[in-house]
Amino acid sequence: MAQKVPAHAVRLLAPGEGVRYFTRPRLLPLYMLVFIAVVVLALVAFSVVIEDPGFLRLLSIPALPVLGGIIGYFLHSPVILVTDRRVVSARRFLKPLSLDLERLEKIRVQQTSLGRLLGYGTLYLLFPHPRDHREGVFLN
Repeated sequence: MAQKVPAHAVRLLAPGEGVRYFTRPRLLPLYMLVFIAVVVLALVAFSVVIEDPGFLRLLSIPALPVLGGIIGYFLHSPVILVTDRRVVSARRFLKPLSLDLERLEKIRVQQTSLGRLLGYGTLYLLFPHPRDHREGVFLN
């Protein structure tokens, strides 16, 4: 495994349980990256049109919420582990979500062409409802 599993996630593993796959959700969703790119390009274009390079200081306005999001991401440090027995979604300071692989019914991946190119997408896992009402529960 190329990446090191964080200690708060390792503590969730049962004795003898091995990690088969480890990943982290993307830092910024694809729509947020596109929005940031559009704002930056618009400010650069407007700065060129009015010929005032000092106008680019306005880029600090959209940078502040992005910086706050990055800090929040690293504070919670989300990870997704697929072990030989279960799927675990763990965040620091929050109760982990653990689902047995034996109960997994369907997997669906949803990606746009741009998302596939950049490695973005949504993974849906269908598990039966715990009360056995014959209704599935999609987890995102």
